[in-house]
Formats: sequence, C-alpha cells, structure tokens
Amino acid sequence: MADKEVTVAVPEERVPEFYAWFAAFLAAEPGTPPPLGLRGRHGPRGFRHHGEATAWSAADADQAAWLYGKLAPPARELFDLLAEAPGERFGGEDIAKRLGLEKGAHGVAGILAWPGRYSRHVGRVLPIATDGRPDGGTDYYMDPDVADLFAGARQGPRTRSRGGRRRRSQR
Repeated sequence: MADKEVTVAVPEERVPEFYAWFAAFLAAEPGTPPPLGLRGRHGPRGFRHHGEATAWSAADADQAAWLYGKLAPPARELFDLLAEAPGERFGGEDIAKRLGLEKGAHGVAGILAWPGRYSRHVGRVLPIATDGRPDGGTDYYMDPDVADLFAGARQGPRTRSRGGRRRRSQR
C-alpha cells in the first residue's frame, strides 16, 4: 500500500514528543492501538525532566557532546549534515535520499525520536528545527549557533585542564 501524506500542526515545544510518538506508531504492527505508553512516571522511558525545555546555547557544550555521543549512526549522519550547513534548509525527502532511508521523509521523523528524548533529558529542545513547506513536506535545519555547538560536539566530551583551558578528555 502506498504512503499517504498527512500534515498536522503540532505545538513547537511538543515536536520532540510527537516524533517519539510517531516513531512508535511506525514501529507498531498495523491495526494495533496507537502507542500511548511512551510516558512513564518520569517522562519518556523513565527520563527525568523538570519544567519547560530551553533552547541550546554556547554554555551547553558538555550536554551537546553527551547527546551527540548517544546518537545512533543515522541520527549522527543527520546531525552532521545539518551542522555542516548552518541555517540551510533540507527537505525531508532530500535528507532521506542522502542518508539512504527506506521510509523516506517518515524515516527522518523516526530518526529524531531518541534525540528528542535525550534533549528533553537535559532540559533542552530538539536541536533540529523544522518548518512546514507549501507542498506539505517539512524542512529541517540547525540554527547557526546550534550548528556550531554540535560541530564542536563531534570532537567529543571536553574537560577543564588545571590552567582553565579546555582540552579533550582521555578515554
């Protein structure tokens, strides 16, 4: 059966939660009830988060490195693509082709489920922004400041040296 394009408005602060729900929906067997159990006592899958998620800032380098380290390979490829082109908008189908995703634009939404959860875990919004397109699709991008933060996160966690300068951690 062919896919049907469906466009829905989702409050911006709930987009990561929607992606998590949508990924669970796509993973479920057809005809089963919608996935309602994504939230436990402490939020998605037991993660604790308090209050509203905030935007990423330059002060979040450690959290960005932690998040980047948690990403599955397809999510990491998506983050790399967007971080290497700050502010540039990519359509969902274009991203799917570049990353070789079988489910097309729907696969992009699925990739963002866990990054959304991890972002909420550290009290931040999903670092990837979205905008609807006139054709009903979605554009994905990283704001330049966020792209710079995640470009730095690709180099791994950092620690402070005795002199106060940042250096790479030794593992």
